[in-house]
Amino acid sequence: MQLFKHKTILFCLLVCAAVMTACDKVDVNFGSTASTSDPNITYFDNYAVNIATYKPDSFNTSGHKIFSVGYHYDTTFGVVKAGAYVQIDLPATNPLLNVTDPVVFDSLRLLVRPNHQFYGDSTRPVKVNVYQLTENIKSPDNTDYYYNTTFFGYSPTLIGQQVLNFNTQDTMLSIKLNDALGQDLLTKFKNNGIEVTSQDYFINYLKGLYITTDSTTTNSIVYFSGATDSVLMRLSYHQNSLFPVAKTLDFNYTKEKQCNHISFRFTNPKFSNFINQKTQVIPSTSSGNQAFLNTNLAASVKISFPTLLSLKELHPYIKVVKAELIIRPDAKSAAFPYQLPGTLNLYATDVSNELLSGVFEQGTTTVLQNGNLVIDNLYNENTYYSYDITNFINNTIAEGQSSTAALMLSETIGDTEGGIQRLIVNDQNSNHSIQLKLYVLGL
Repeated sequence: MQLFKHKTILFCLLVCAAVMTACDKVDVNFGSTASTSDPNITYFDNYAVNIATYKPDSFNTSGHKIFSVGYHYDTTFGVVKAGAYVQIDLPATNPLLNVTDPVVFDSLRLLVRPNHQFYGDSTRPVKVNVYQLTENIKSPDNTDYYYNTTFFGYSPTLIGQQVLNFNTQDTMLSIKLNDALGQDLLTKFKNNGIEVTSQDYFINYLKGLYITTDSTTTNSIVYFSGATDSVLMRLSYHQNSLFPVAKTLDFNYTKEKQCNHISFRFTNPKFSNFINQKTQVIPSTSSGNQAFLNTNLAASVKISFPTLLSLKELHPYIKVVKAELIIRPDAKSAAFPYQLPGTLNLYATDVSNELLSGVFEQGTTTVLQNGNLVIDNLYNENTYYSYDITNFINNTIAEGQSSTAALMLSETIGDTEGGIQRLIVNDQNSNHSIQLKLYVLGL
């Protein structure tokens, strides 16, 4: 019996050790310490928090040198389609000017460099379609700001189509374009046609390209840039003199004239109140007790604390000595083929929903808190992001009834369409919900 008892204790210790090692964590320094045993401290394990989804009517997709291309059906969010517009630059010099040797066309190719970010199943191939634009890339006010809702006309005739696997270690992928277009380009440079004598003439001849995908083969959004810096298109030919000499002519693209068209079609009933091309703040109570972050929708999670001022009813003088915000992702945030964002930032905001100032690490004014993601590899029950929002809470209380302060949980990847960060957060009416831990000093 004694031996059985010792074995039981040993087994329990081993199980506890396994659970503890199953969590990956970066330590968080919360600054001031607090204890629930201090008689002057009131501890709130799950103080009231409201969450909502904030989405703008549109978002800027120009000037990033990132091409968003693809089609994906996300069972939580809906169908997303993406395509890229780009203006091609006339080369600075004409290498065929005054060449008397015969030249022979070889190929015209689109050169792209994947950044290996995907929204969807990265193992599926992507069928890329390339079209010629029928109108120049130009904004009405000549500011060269283009948005996900921007649209330019293009010819329905394909000038290039290729099935590619973007989930590869290759640094460059090549898409063959129409031979007739390539031959025509070569002829114009050889004859110094007026179309290649200035950028204005050139963009009236070749207004630009629209790069997109099909919706049958493709089930992901992929992201890429020009092959090297801003080289996007390459004309290859042979110059026949005494011996054939292989030559290339590279075409750059205009950073300011490249943008992405990204559209969503919501299919989940939780999104019944979401309206495309309209700025909205949708409370979690109107979206299935959840709020959503999605960079391809430019959606962020707005977090507010409606009853903070009631803390003043506890004592004549109060100060929050520690406020810890815990964000537990819903399980669908990391269900295949999706992954949790490694980092997420918090910003102060107000009724304008603009990002006003960051929530920084303790003792700094430059290093944004990133959530210190903990991943429970064993059961996924204790996966969470955590933020120290002590200063924000105290400042909000000090502002009093006039305060409209809130927090915005936002992406960290820089360019909205440079990749996917996707998160589903449950409100306090659900399990695995957002949590605010407060330690309040009262005197």
